[in-house]
Amino acid sequence: MADDAVAERVEAPLTVAPAVVDRTRLSWPDAAKAVCILLVVVGHVSYLLIEVPDPRWFVHAGSPHVWNAVDVLLRPVRMPLFFAVSGFFAASALARPWAATLRPRVGQNLYLHVLWLLIGFGVSVAVGIDTYMAPPTARQLPEALLTASYGLWYLFALAFYFLLARLTRSWPAWVPVALAAVLAVVSFTGVLPGDKDGDTHSVLENLVWFLAGARFPDTVRRLSARRRPVLALGLGALLVVVLVGLRFVHPPTVVQAFLEIPTRAGAVVVGVLVAVLFTSRFPRLTEPLLRLGRRTLPVYAFHGILLMVLQRPLADVAEPLFSRLPKLAVWGVVLAYPIVLTAAFTWLCLAFQTLTRRLGAGFLFALPAPPARRTVRPGAAQ
Repeated sequence: MADDAVAERVEAPLTVAPAVVDRTRLSWPDAAKAVCILLVVVGHVSYLLIEVPDPRWFVHAGSPHVWNAVDVLLRPVRMPLFFAVSGFFAASALARPWAATLRPRVGQNLYLHVLWLLIGFGVSVAVGIDTYMAPPTARQLPEALLTASYGLWYLFALAFYFLLARLTRSWPAWVPVALAAVLAVVSFTGVLPGDKDGDTHSVLENLVWFLAGARFPDTVRRLSARRRPVLALGLGALLVVVLVGLRFVHPPTVVQAFLEIPTRAGAVVVGVLVAVLFTSRFPRLTEPLLRLGRRTLPVYAFHGILLMVLQRPLADVAEPLFSRLPKLAVWGVVLAYPIVLTAAFTWLCLAFQTLTRRLGAGFLFALPAPPARRTVRPGAAQ
């Protein structure tokens, strides 16, 4: 998710026909990315502003943890689909020389990971709130930078994933994907050190989806050519049944770990089919999603900062405003509150990026260009 102006301005791999190219097939990745980032934001908003503080107005309504349930159900969808799309975008870059890809695909993501981790740490110290964005003490910063153990792990993962994909490009495509799937299953079992639900484990568990998108772009392209509403709706309904079933059955950890890969693969397939269906059937309605899908970086990097800064003020405003409402009305607030805040936070993130560009602070979202080399013309004064 490096800056859209640099790393993701790489066309998805296409087989260009001599006649007209169907551009609607290139719309679905941006729509899918937009929906995924919105799911990330609404998950963080609902968790940090409702679930964790458990405010009195929320308890008064019987603590309807509906967004927690939604977040758990959609967790197998948002990051696997996001990484599969990112890998799909990166597929054409794998054949390019290191000189053309190392800086935008690796250097920029690592730079942004370090920069925003330091910014998150500084803001956390300033406002006095522990956050998922950065470690609580400066002593833990080196470990956080090396292990991607906090909320900005996605940037670290993109650099790491591309390096692995590039180094294994001469291997048969199925080999690195299969190895990554095995690694994901092992991580899901919880036998690896560290917090099983931590972000370091997320790096290991999502590698398979990036490699699948990067090494099998033709398969993704053929899948995106299937514009069949019945197929998308049928597979989507089946996926919902499976996800809800797993939510209530609670299989043993090992069984759950082995089920994660096919379940998430199904979620990626459904996500692609639905994105293609909506972008082809409703191009005007999905245009805002396409614009957002090309600018996911500021939303991803900055919304956590906004949450830190606004968490207490929002709680101070919400408590007297919502605590006196009848129980039924509070239920409506619980359903709408995260959605409204997600829309507001997303707009603020995009506006912040626009402002930084106008103020000449583009380095917040892109690796600064190296200084131009000075050349001396023959015969010029020394």
